[in-house]
Amino acid sequence: MARAIIDVATIRQLKAVIGGDTEDLTELIHDFVSTLPRQVERMEAQSIACDWIALRITSHSCKSNSRDLGALRLGDLCAELELQCKVGAPTGLGDQLNAIHEEAIAVHETLSKLDPNDV
Repeated sequence: MARAIIDVATIRQLKAVIGGDTEDLTELIHDFVSTLPRQVERMEAQSIACDWIALRITSHSCKSNSRDLGALRLGDLCAELELQCKVGAPTGLGDQLNAIHEEAIAVHETLSKLDPNDV
């Protein structure tokens, strides 16, 4: 069975943590969605520059934010990249970045359509 692009239970949990405030949840989602394309672009640029430290930091940030907002597959993809950067040059970097890019597009589209009132 394929994993959903967004795990709504995770978003419900986040909403509970922030006191059930729909406006705050909307702001968190908006902030993530608006910065996600730049994070992916930054990862691509850092990979071209072979800057594994910066790539590790950016993939860590994307991993954490993704997981907080229910984008679990994107979080897992970024976690794998982060781990590889910790031990040196990542292997299969082009494929990894393509997978992150494609998943980020799907996450962006899905979260952009999500109504926080329905969570």
